Amino acid sequence: MNTGVLRDIGLTDAEVRTYTALLSLGSTTAGKIIEETGIHRKNVYDALSRLIEKGLVTYVIEKKVKAFQPKDPKNLIRYLEEKNRRLKEQEKELRAVLPGLRGNFSSVNREIESEIYRGTEGIKTILNECLNYREGYFIGATGDVENRLPYFWPQYNEKREKKRILWKLLLVHEARKKPITKSKYYEYKVLPKALSGPNVIWIYGDYVANVLWLEKPLAFVTKHGALANSYKKYFDYLWNTLD
Repeated sequence: MNTGVLRDIGLTDAEVRTYTALLSLGSTTAGKIIEETGIHRKNVYDALSRLIEKGLVTYVIEKKVKAFQPKDPKNLIRYLEEKNRRLKEQEKELRAVLPGLRGNFSSVNREIESEIYRGTEGIKTILNECLNYREGYFIGATGDVENRLPYFWPQYNEKREKKRILWKLLLVHEARKKPITKSKYYEYKVLPKALSGPNVIWIYGDYVANVLWLEKPLAFVTKHGALANSYKKYFDYLWNTLD
């Protein structure tokens, strides 16, 4: 069973393993769950507590022993709906204070900005930033975004296409036939095999992002107009020399 979507909607690894174990075992004790999952005792109890709060697990006491049992998986939809409702409320609250936050942000002199992003959420942040620019340029693109962000990417790419944002990519040799190449407003050329690797350079606006598609993605992002312009010249040179 593919449990990746359960993690994507906000369940931790321990919660996912505990909940799916309960679906298989039915009403059972924490000890049986620990045996089934191999998760540390404290982590199992913490996961059970959070799952109860989320309305995904309940328990009864039989002969002074707690027996945990899963609730119908359709409650996952209810949990997600409630989570989305809270997110909308938080978004409304954030929009109310955003002008003040941006005022403080703008008052600080930032000649050069550098940031480090770790994990897929960081990559999503960078991709969303790319939607603010009419064009994006990529050196050493691997097409991994489709596989690494399978639930996020289709909706994201649809937004990009609706905005008619042009992406020009210098793909590594191995990515030349990936489905991503069929996207709209997407131009690409293929780099020689010798230039293949896990590192991709993204150029958008005044930003340059060096993205490493490791098991846990890592990105170094720098905002500097002259630097971005220099990388753009590098991109143009490679683009013009390839067939």
